[in-house]
Amino acid sequence: MSLKAAFATVLKTMRISRGLTHKDMAVASSRGYMLKLEHGRSSPTVEKLTAIGDAMGLSPLTLFTLTLSVESGQPIDTLVQRLKADVADLEANGALSGLVVSSATPICITKPSSARRHKAIYPSSQAELCFAE
Repeated sequence: MSLKAAFATVLKTMRISRGLTHKDMAVASSRGYMLKLEHGRSSPTVEKLTAIGDAMGLSPLTLFTLTLSVESGQPIDTLVQRLKADVADLEANGALSGLVVSSATPICITKPSSARRHKAIYPSSQAELCFAE
């Protein structure tokens, strides 16, 4: 399944599950564009993904994570753990130092050792990315 098709599935499912009509989504986008998105004929910009998420009461990260899960077949928890590991690695390597991010609760990434025990690789912090206009 393509990302467009996966996003279309997630968008329509989330809109319906929240009891929203296309008219309710007008604060985020036109009915015509919403139909294009829901039929997999278009892809949203980051700004549009954020506006759609706001109209649904969902984070754009939630919409995108659900889309990746539908597209890849991977469990949501696997994708979230990958995100945490990527952010921890970026932070450990100083790649986040130039960005305006806030750290939250420290996280610890574990990797099985040869003795099948979990060993902490490095502690880090989860980060919330802030996009400035």
